[in-house]
Amino acid sequence: MILRKITLWLAAAVLMTAVFSARIPRTAADDTIRGDWTAKFTTWNGGTCLNLELERSSWGHHSKWGNTHKLTDFTGLDAGLATAKDSPVHFELRRDAGTVAFDGRFSDGVGSGKFSFASNTDYVQGMKSLGYSGLSQEQLFAFTLHDVSRQFVADMKDAGYGNASADDLVAFRIHGVSPEFARSMQALLPSKPSADDLVAFRIHGVSPEFTKAMMDVLPNKPSAENLVAMRIHGVNPDDTKEINALLGKRFDVEQLVAFRIHGVSPEFVRGIQESVSKDVSADELVAMRIHGASPEFAKGMSTLLGRRVPVEQLVAFRIHGVSPEFTEAMQKLVSKNVTPDELVAFRIHGVSPEFVRGMNDVGYSNISPDQLVAMRIHGVDASFVKEVRDHGFKNPTIDDLIEMRIHGRYTRASM
Repeated sequence: MILRKITLWLAAAVLMTAVFSARIPRTAADDTIRGDWTAKFTTWNGGTCLNLELERSSWGHHSKWGNTHKLTDFTGLDAGLATAKDSPVHFELRRDAGTVAFDGRFSDGVGSGKFSFASNTDYVQGMKSLGYSGLSQEQLFAFTLHDVSRQFVADMKDAGYGNASADDLVAFRIHGVSPEFARSMQALLPSKPSADDLVAFRIHGVSPEFTKAMMDVLPNKPSAENLVAMRIHGVNPDDTKEINALLGKRFDVEQLVAFRIHGVSPEFVRGIQESVSKDVSADELVAMRIHGASPEFAKGMSTLLGRRVPVEQLVAFRIHGVSPEFTEAMQKLVSKNVTPDELVAFRIHGVSPEFVRGMNDVGYSNISPDQLVAMRIHGVDASFVKEVRDHGFKNPTIDDLIEMRIHGRYTRASM
């Protein structure tokens, strides 16, 4: 019963929509594209240009488009309007796909008015022969603004992109994908790049020159995705060549991108080789950058410990906060020969210089690294020592203190 009511309600809604639509018929005139324009004369590359913006509102949709044009793109636009005072104007943007007519006024180089668009019927027929039938006025308008000519479409088809969509063609023109660019990239890559690949290349600056240079320093031909990833992350031929030489091998795109993400530069590699090891690996370099083990840090720790510190220990130092300052303090307070593992254990268990000084102040000096760690594990500190002494135990050993903390009572057979 409920399902039947829902079905009847939906049928009524569809009927009301049909009635509403019948009351507001869209005629051919409603498809005419028109709107408002604003413009300003400007100087670019030593010449006079026009910054043009178009704005439209229809059927609840609002759109805005803008671009900078050479004055020669227009018919009837005089450079003298840049200094004119309240001058009426009519000019046109004539392209293969159609014509945009502009009417309005200019004053002191700033203009505004109304525009209208008329498509070219010959263009529509010609595009059908190229495989593009049923083009809408919106598509023809976009083709006009971005100068998607029949010649351009035919040239892209000859370059292998005869199946490019209308949106692809507009994207090609917006981002500067030419037939020559498409052919150059096809000749370099192991497989034909897609229309989206070509646009991504132009957006991210993947040029034939960049592609050739990277192929000279990579172990394998890069894919379209590889090329874009390298440009996004700043992988360049010069740094790649230098890192290859320093580490004695060619690195793939994934590794090169990881280098760039984490800041493994030729300078960093040289610094680590001088301060740690000539045989440092790519993974070790990335790990050191992730954890902040710099050449300066490595040199400082090596000087204090009297030997070169391996990568694994340097990374552990950075993870647990073993700094040169901490190391120097612990060498003075505990032992000059404190080991890397002991330093890491100190930081893990909270054996700080302040803790050691506190124990010194209550009469416990020359405490071994193992004892210090055990004391922190079981909660033996200077305040506990004072508490034990208040209970009559004047000279408990460190082992006594630890046992009392473990068992929770102030007693030990040896005392």
